[in-house]
Amino acid sequence: MKGTKSAIRYAQSLLSLSIEKGVLEEAKADMVLVRSVCAENHELELMLQSPIIKPEKKQSVLKAVFENSVSDLSLQFIHLITEKGRERLLPHIATSFIELYKTHKGIVTVQVTSALTLSQAQKDAIAADLKINGTIELVEKVDPKILGGMIIQIGDKRFDASIAKKIHDLKFDISKQ
Repeated sequence: MKGTKSAIRYAQSLLSLSIEKGVLEEAKADMVLVRSVCAENHELELMLQSPIIKPEKKQSVLKAVFENSVSDLSLQFIHLITEKGRERLLPHIATSFIELYKTHKGIVTVQVTSALTLSQAQKDAIAADLKINGTIELVEKVDPKILGGMIIQIGDKRFDASIAKKIHDLKFDISKQ
């Protein structure tokens, strides 16, 4: 994706500055809000992408949207990236910041896909069975198409122990004979 490296650089700058100023948790909450607002408001994202809308107008809109809901540091940061003509990267910067924050805090996101909703005891058992250094953030996804079992994804590693996968493998083995 174009601009991803720039988004990561801006996110790293915000992370470093927020650590230095002692407002890391506030900055994280702000970036979660920014990402959420951008994802939920397609018109806002289109405005950020538009080369026709003047930077001053974009700044005033972003200030109106975020002025009473984010910290001064985040508001100044949003103003700076708009001043630099990088406002189109704002959603990507927010997402990159959250990922960098998780890395900084040693938080590992584990996505568990199951056919049915897991109980808290099952989630705790899965988290306990995983040998991961750091804090586990377990994200649950329900997909009835897997029939049973579960799929666990940690970063780019995927462990598929679903019934659908076993049936697929069995069909493949039978077709080879």
